[in-house]
Amino acid sequence: MIRLLLLALLFFLAYTAYNAFVRSLPGRKTLPKDKSREGEEMVRDSQCGTFVPRSMALEKSIKGEKHFFCSAKCRDIFTGKKG
Repeated sequence: MIRLLLLALLFFLAYTAYNAFVRSLPGRKTLPKDKSREGEEMVRDSQCGTFVPRSMALEKSIKGEKHFFCSAKCRDIFTGKKG
C-alpha cells in the first residue's frame, strides 16, 4: 500500500514538473488581442450596477458619454424606454 502511495506521489510530482516546464516555453500560448494575462476588463452596468465582461456588455453613447449594460432591458430602462 505504501508503495502505491509513493508511486502516485511520484507520478503527481512528475506531472506537475512537466506542466510547469511546458508553460514556461516561450510562444506556446498566445492570448487574444483584447485580453491580457489578468483577464478581460469588466465594466459596470449603468442601470443595475452589475459587472459584465466588456465583450459581453451592450454599449450605448448618451450625450457623448459611454454607458455599458448587462442586457437590453437595463439599457431601455436607463434610457427611459418602457418595454
